[in-house]
Amino acid sequence: MEKYNIIPMGDNCIIAEVLKDLGIRKCSYPFDWITHVNYFKATNICYNFEIVEKLMQDKFDINDFLGNAFTNGTKIYNNIWFPHDNEENTEETMNKYKRRFERLREDISNKKNIFIFLTRHYVIKEPAFDKIVEQILSYNKDNKIIYIYGSAHDYMHKQKYKVCVAYQYLFYDVKKLTCDMKYDYEYYRPLVKTYISDLFAKLKVGERNQIKGGI
Repeated sequence: MEKYNIIPMGDNCIIAEVLKDLGIRKCSYPFDWITHVNYFKATNICYNFEIVEKLMQDKFDINDFLGNAFTNGTKIYNNIWFPHDNEENTEETMNKYKRRFERLREDISNKKNIFIFLTRHYVIKEPAFDKIVEQILSYNKDNKIIYIYGSAHDYMHKQKYKVCVAYQYLFYDVKKLTCDMKYDYEYYRPLVKTYISDLFAKLKVGERNQIKGGI
């Protein structure tokens, strides 16, 4: 799998953070550190892929993505929250995201990619997930997907995903959340890290029969 480039798609910073900790993350992409403002009841995954499609069709405008998030005092625009960015320098932030989107377009156009994303509580409906799969494969038929989810997706076992999707249900207990996010940081994120570490270790030694999906 060394020939594959890895692109985190969100829907929050867990994936980019884990990839960085494991030494797998080689560069920054636009969706690394953003999330939906209501991140347990909603997701920005489908929105992120809509942005990618606009990017690849030359219909993307950075102003439509950032909006007034860094001038309205909230770091929020179009229900997307940019919690890790510095709102004090709007020009610097805009240029940073421009570079990330340029890199994303270049890598999607010229590399085989693994798109990896996670939802803690939100369930992506089957038609929406099918649209994501179709989109990813349209860029390169050898592209792959890793999807981790905290609420059951009953359709994920279907044969149509075997060729390109590795999936894992890691239950997320929203009831255990506290105001300091202790459950999220001390239990769930290490759980995700262990799964991703084990998955890439298996991929590296070619143990494909041990991995759900055909990745």
